[in-house]
Amino acid sequence: MAKLYLQNLPSQEEIQARVQGLGAEIDVQPLYSNMLFMKVAAELETHFDALLSDYGLSSGRFTLLILLRNHPEGLKPSELALQLGVTQATISGLLNNLEKLELVSRQTHQSDGRAFVIKLTQKGHETIQDIFPKWYPRLKAFWSVVNGDEKENLNGLLGRMIQNTTAFSK
Repeated sequence: MAKLYLQNLPSQEEIQARVQGLGAEIDVQPLYSNMLFMKVAAELETHFDALLSDYGLSSGRFTLLILLRNHPEGLKPSELALQLGVTQATISGLLNNLEKLELVSRQTHQSDGRAFVIKLTQKGHETIQDIFPKWYPRLKAFWSVVNGDEKENLNGLLGRMIQNTTAFSK
């Protein structure tokens, strides 16, 4: 499904005017903060997906390759799904694509002959080696507008926000 986000964000005053009549008094600050947050996330994803598309990859596929790089012994598809927070069906689709690109391979599990693990191929390692010197400087340049103390504060805030996603289940 396509991800939609506003190209031109309204001001907090414009949001206030647009939410009148939607119920109790609405604090527009969380709405505005969410719009900013989602806009940044979408812009980052769009930019990095454009870079990765030259390799037939998306941000998700690249993340999977990096995860496998950090586990040279390989991981079961169920472990990949758990670590990436997606379903096994999603992992299966990602792996099929990465296998076609010859970036990963399925190998029989050493201790359980009925199971298999996914490992990065030599081509997968080489692809990461090719991408990273292009990917990382862009990431670093993006974050250069935030100083060290601000990043530390932001990391703390984002950590609390991640923990607070339980608010969605209320």
